[in-house]
Amino acid sequence: QLNQPLGETQPQRSGSGTPQGPMSPKEADEAQTAATRQYSGLSTLEDEDFIKTNVPLPPRMDEVGHGSFHWEIDNWTQLPDRVISKTFTVAGHDWDILLFPRGNQASETVSLYIEHKPKESTDDWHVCAMFGLAMSNADDATVFKHSMSHHRFTSEEADWGFTRFAELRHVMTPTDADARALLEGGRVRISAYLRVIKDPLGVLWHNFHNYSSRKHTGYVGLRNQGATCYMNSLLQSLYFTNEFRNAVYQIPTENDDPKKSVALALQRVFYNLQVSDEPVDTTELTKSFGWDSLESFMQHDVQEFNRVLQDNLETKMKGTVVDGAVARLFEGKMKSYIRCVDVEYESSRVENYYDISLNVKGCATLRDSFANYCEVETLEGENRYQAEGFGLQDARKGVIFESFPPVLQLQLKRFEYDFQRDAMVKINDRHEFPPQIDLGEFLSEDADRSQPWTYRLHGVLVHSGDLHGGHYFGLLRPTADDRWFRFDDDRVVPVTRDEVFEEYYGGEFPQATALGTRARPNSKRFTNAYMLVYIREALSAQVLGGDAPVPEHLLRRVAEDRAEEERRRREKEELANTVPVKVVGDAQFAQHQAFDLSYFDQRQPAANALFSERMPRDMLLRAFVEHYAQRTGQTPGSFRLWTMVGRVNKTVRCEAPLVGAAMDLTLAQVLENRMPRWTEMRLYCESRADGAPADFLEQKPPARTSMVHAKFFDAERRQMRGVGSLYVTADQHVRDIIPALRRLAGLADTTPVVLFEEVKPSLIEEMDVSQTFQNAEIQSGDIICFQAATDAAAMRVPEFFDDVQHRVSVRFVPRPARSDDDYAASEASSPTPEAPVLAASTKLAYDQVAQWLADQVGVRDPLKLRFYTVSPTGQPRQPVRRTATTTLAEMLPSAMFMQPALNGDGLPEYTVMYERLEVDIVQIESMRPVRVAFVGRNMREEHQLEVLVPKVGAAQALMEATYAKIEQHLRSQQREPSGDAVPKPFSLRFYVVGYHRIAHVLTGEERLAELGSPGVSDVVAELCVAEDGGSDSAMDTSDEPRASRNVEVMHFYRDLAHAHSVPFLFAIYADEPWSETWVRLQRKLGMGEKELKNLGVVCGPVGALDLRRCRVVQGTVATGTERNDSPAMDQNTTPTATPPPSAPAVPQQQQSAAMEADSADVSRAASAVSSDNNSPDSAAENGNMCLWDVLQQLDAREEAEQKPQLDVVGFIGLHHVDRVSRHRNLHHERAIRILN
Repeated sequence: QLNQPLGETQPQRSGSGTPQGPMSPKEADEAQTAATRQYSGLSTLEDEDFIKTNVPLPPRMDEVGHGSFHWEIDNWTQLPDRVISKTFTVAGHDWDILLFPRGNQASETVSLYIEHKPKESTDDWHVCAMFGLAMSNADDATVFKHSMSHHRFTSEEADWGFTRFAELRHVMTPTDADARALLEGGRVRISAYLRVIKDPLGVLWHNFHNYSSRKHTGYVGLRNQGATCYMNSLLQSLYFTNEFRNAVYQIPTENDDPKKSVALALQRVFYNLQVSDEPVDTTELTKSFGWDSLESFMQHDVQEFNRVLQDNLETKMKGTVVDGAVARLFEGKMKSYIRCVDVEYESSRVENYYDISLNVKGCATLRDSFANYCEVETLEGENRYQAEGFGLQDARKGVIFESFPPVLQLQLKRFEYDFQRDAMVKINDRHEFPPQIDLGEFLSEDADRSQPWTYRLHGVLVHSGDLHGGHYFGLLRPTADDRWFRFDDDRVVPVTRDEVFEEYYGGEFPQATALGTRARPNSKRFTNAYMLVYIREALSAQVLGGDAPVPEHLLRRVAEDRAEEERRRREKEELANTVPVKVVGDAQFAQHQAFDLSYFDQRQPAANALFSERMPRDMLLRAFVEHYAQRTGQTPGSFRLWTMVGRVNKTVRCEAPLVGAAMDLTLAQVLENRMPRWTEMRLYCESRADGAPADFLEQKPPARTSMVHAKFFDAERRQMRGVGSLYVTADQHVRDIIPALRRLAGLADTTPVVLFEEVKPSLIEEMDVSQTFQNAEIQSGDIICFQAATDAAAMRVPEFFDDVQHRVSVRFVPRPARSDDDYAASEASSPTPEAPVLAASTKLAYDQVAQWLADQVGVRDPLKLRFYTVSPTGQPRQPVRRTATTTLAEMLPSAMFMQPALNGDGLPEYTVMYERLEVDIVQIESMRPVRVAFVGRNMREEHQLEVLVPKVGAAQALMEATYAKIEQHLRSQQREPSGDAVPKPFSLRFYVVGYHRIAHVLTGEERLAELGSPGVSDVVAELCVAEDGGSDSAMDTSDEPRASRNVEVMHFYRDLAHAHSVPFLFAIYADEPWSETWVRLQRKLGMGEKELKNLGVVCGPVGALDLRRCRVVQGTVATGTERNDSPAMDQNTTPTATPPPSAPAVPQQQQSAAMEADSADVSRAASAVSSDNNSPDSAAENGNMCLWDVLQQLDAREEAEQKPQLDVVGFIGLHHVDRVSRHRNLHHERAIRILN
């Protein structure tokens, strides 16, 4: 398909775009050079040659017909701004030319367009055409300028062409002195050349605006939640597997929650795919997997998701009528075997599979991949097989299929591990897959061959992109016929068969020069097949059979959901046709304890609620007054309403009364005219005062008269209340209203008062009573606060408002107990956890908060409480430091990360965690925590501890604190009598580990500042337990004289520089054979039999950094690599477990590649240490050798490269893969790829 038009400028509609200025001379010259085509001997009147040369037919496209039209113009200067040519017919369609001689939205240019004249009266039509427009000299047709393009002509875009076809100056003036101009004597010829293209699929050059997948294809797509395209493509494939869809419908889910039940959510998705006209949402399905919105933006692996989904459905199907349906559709059997060549012996194991991972690299076709999968490996020479009862034998090892499932899912291994790059890479090699394939040749001789094992392609899941990002979509054949569709998230479009079986093989783009081809030679195709779905032809009618009835409960739930959607739609319409109205009256003003007359948001306490209703926008204000009077129990003449506006100082005050002509305005008009910045009406209800004239509320206040509100602050009770409103004149003095204020507050006539003005929330100014209201800048709506001035030490109005502005509600909850915290109070000493609530200002000091909480929870010393800020997820963060300036504000999370909710009193609600301490906070903050790795009886018993030590001091303090904590830990593990109790007192050995090697043993005299640096050194505390009731072998104190030395035992992978895990010291004895040493070492390691079997053991002198200087003691290291895509060949290997939905597993191709890397690295390490003088002896010789003697010889024979400060005779290296780190690194690498 042609995706980009060719020509001088970007083609567009005659009425599209924005006005454009003229091109610069340089741009015009470039456009002239690019657009002018002058061919020797080619004339615009030679229609066939011109069309063939300038409007060629692209490959793989067919035309309906082609033709041309010539328009002779003799009076250019007299043409209007827009001219239409005569209508002409090409390939049965009517066309005309639109000419704008002075430009269309672009001055000093000539604009040309082709317009289609539809014969149909409907809007549902389209014509695909390639066209060229040329302007030539009327007398010499070889002098011309032309541009070409293509377009899908529709009712929305019936014309298409070139807004900047040519500059007027280039049309009237020749570019060369010897050439002729296009326009001479007002005469010019305009020619149109059209080629109407067939559109068999109906989507050629479609812009997909207002495209309906259901209307054009009969199917709908799935919405992408952010990165769920992989899931959408797989779900569409499963949906069109009708037998699977019918089985899903029969799962009993009547009482399930769609947000927690995968089966019910999948049923709803499938049903909506059947009946919906719009793309289907999958949010319920992802939520049923336990995914949050963030995880929906993380791309997972298709194979991984497929396994999780099938496992979940199989579990739900157990014990129902569809029990085993998933296995019947997708489960096959394969046999892994090792067959001896010279004797009658075979070891085999039959396993089930749900999909097959096939190699792409090195395989040109799908059959080659199957042949590679079933390739037989010969075990001979040093790699001979140990046959039970026959010894070492030459054997053949391989995989053969016992059966294939009706629906065969094939994973193409497009992602593999690159050893040179030490990273995952995508394989974009060409890999062809046929529409049909016979798999009978890959079946065992015992397989059932009553029906042919011929499979037909049903779907192709395509990945476009690379390792760091991409997009999935599906190519599916929904029915038994050969019609293919592309399911790309919410869009479904038909595709040709050639596109399915050619475009997505991968490989390189062909070197083509046809029109519209943008491919470059030797460029890789990054869009290729990733998963194939084949259906067995003999069972095709069953698999793709009829639809099962939709469960009644599902229909009922969907109908309820649609009714709920309709209700929300009506509510939305109602919201658009109504306006919220809020009214504050004197009753609410009297109880308001904060700034302004009232709050109009969630801060307003529920006990002092305002009148708040949604009213029709076209309701007259007069009608609303009657409605408000009826709702509040008043008469319309006993009050009047004032509009309230927001001032620039962030206050909300009364502005003007609504009287007279305003009563005949609609609420929408009042809102737009008086409160244009708000979406809700805010009004104040002024009640008639005693003694006021009868018509007072029906008129506006006199000129230079303002209404002010008065608040009285009771300093003794620390309570503010609104006492009413007053009318003042501009020339009146402030002191003149003091008697009235006393009467409103109920104060004695002689009580001195002080007045304040509420300027803004952060500014409360004391008023000068000698000023006039005009000089004091008092206007209608202002608020005056006053209080009795009898007590100079009492709280004043500004202090009250400052407290109100910063007041919050804080709930204090106990911090969850930690087993590694040695300075927190034990549970036994803590009473039942409480959650007291404090309503106070955020300026409250740390010690005041601690004292209040201590009184609430019964702690005598407030310094033995420590506070923690709580994260938005409810987890405690770092403890709050106690300083002289620390306040309650430092205990609360930042508003940048958390927006607090409001309680019933309108206060922001926060949560702070507290912790009871055994020692006071002052002592704790003078100390620092050190992480200590505690190792118990064996290396499997490893615990990470946090020990509190002084910031300055010797290591002896760390050793004593660790001892006390470990003693507490060990005693807590022995609450019941046990014969294996740890001796009391017990021994601990401390040493510093740097980069997984022991640096030195702690003596207690080291400086604490040098210990426990994160990422540099770790402190290890090893429990010294005697093997036979005595002391540890490394610290043997028995009376029997026996020479012993310590060796360092370390773990490594690949080479000695790649150390991992926790090292330890181990005693070796003179004259002790290796077999006995190995038994003691096994006991110390605590490893399982399988791990010990794959363990390689080397020994070396102190400071050796090269494996070639070491000697192999023992080890079962493989000499060849095993197939990474087939089941294991021995009984010790177990299939990869399917991960739970909440924790997706590492994709199989990454695990396989990682295991292959591990095996290869172990082999390389084995070859490195098994050369020349260091070749391993036989098992019997190694068992009888003495490690003491070997290390003495190695140490005497060679000088160490780097002698550590450690009193050891050498080291033992344990060669094995750090599985924990490997698993963690694979997850980390995959997470980085997804985030990228």
